[in-house]
Amino acid sequence: MSFTYPGKDNKPALDGVDLHIPAGATVALVGENGSGKSTSAKLLAGLYLPDEGQVLVGGVPTSEIDRQAWFSRIANVSQDFYHWPLTARMNVAIGRTDADPTEERLTAGVRHADAEDLIEDLPRGWDTLLARGYQDGHSLSGGQWQKLGIARAHFRAGQILVVDEPTAALDAKAEQQAFTRIRALAAGGQTVVLITHRLHSVRSADLIYLMEDGRVAESGTFAELMDPATVPDGRFRDMYEIQRAQFASDDDERAVPLQKGPTVT
Repeated sequence: MSFTYPGKDNKPALDGVDLHIPAGATVALVGENGSGKSTSAKLLAGLYLPDEGQVLVGGVPTSEIDRQAWFSRIANVSQDFYHWPLTARMNVAIGRTDADPTEERLTAGVRHADAEDLIEDLPRGWDTLLARGYQDGHSLSGGQWQKLGIARAHFRAGQILVVDEPTAALDAKAEQQAFTRIRALAAGGQTVVLITHRLHSVRSADLIYLMEDGRVAESGTFAELMDPATVPDGRFRDMYEIQRAQFASDDDERAVPLQKGPTVT
């Protein structure tokens, strides 16, 4: 596939990209900002049509599939998903407006997202308005909104889950918990497309594509991409080692004990 955004001086965002996403698999798209990760996901979701090539689903081009029907099969979790100034109930149920937001379905969603305590602790439970600027409104932290986003994706029950940089605003522990819940969606039969620049989070992916300048630079499993015999150049491997060293450095800095300073009187 190839695709160029209007007004981008004819520089393609995608230039001859070929991706295979097996049904029921977790596929990771990794790379630096501007490498083509999110654009690939937008073409997959049908938000854009490629300038060249096509997106095939079971051999059928998405351009020939009813757009509304295709959209109903896609669920999305991103770092900046919309925080609706609605009740907690509607913030989860809005993921699928054609489904009855029964207590059973809503509870299943928040249970999957490990958000049961979150709902129970809200002043009015499911009927709490999640908007600080309104009367009786309540605000949530970034991590709490992330849990509601995962609950929304579970409630939507799309066949394909697109996860675009979902944990950029979370700390390491919350990030790991979020990825565990996201991978659990794939265990239920959903196809998961994970877009991230944090390479340690894709170790359990079934397939990884490293994107560079709108092209696929490397692809394979985590073990294959880390094996010098399989991928001699090892761009993914180099990026992973750099990030791992950075995480280790951060951990060391946090572990340094504070020196006792002079007493001030």
